[in-house]
Amino acid sequence: MQDESKIVDAIDDIIMGKNVKRFVHDLQFNGGDLSKVFAGRLLDAGFIETTVGQVEVGFDERVAAFLLRDSKAYFGWVFNERFTEKRSRKLFGSEIRNGKGDWAIQIPFNSREKIFVKYPEKLGMELDGNFVLE
Repeated sequence: MQDESKIVDAIDDIIMGKNVKRFVHDLQFNGGDLSKVFAGRLLDAGFIETTVGQVEVGFDERVAAFLLRDSKAYFGWVFNERFTEKRSRKLFGSEIRNGKGDWAIQIPFNSREKIFVKYPEKLGMELDGNFVLE
């Protein structure tokens, strides 16, 4: 029971950005997959399960999000990437980057893949570095 409590506390720290960097976290522990536990803790923390297309976000805003895929939790943002005044796209972009410096995982607005977002809390696009969700 105490080990389970420590696991839940560690998951909560990841979700809230306390004592750990949000990036990508392996959800396998002692031969088991903690993805369902992580998803439940996201819901308890006020995240909702949705798709990128359903998230309302302005051009100068971003929404914190997690993608659970292949027993890993990827932290990232839902935002609008603006190319020109008339051309933009809404997407989930992971904090983890590829060799070119682009988001290693990108999910477009028309994907049906589920993500968890801290919605309707929105942050400005200029924010960089560590932060803690309340």
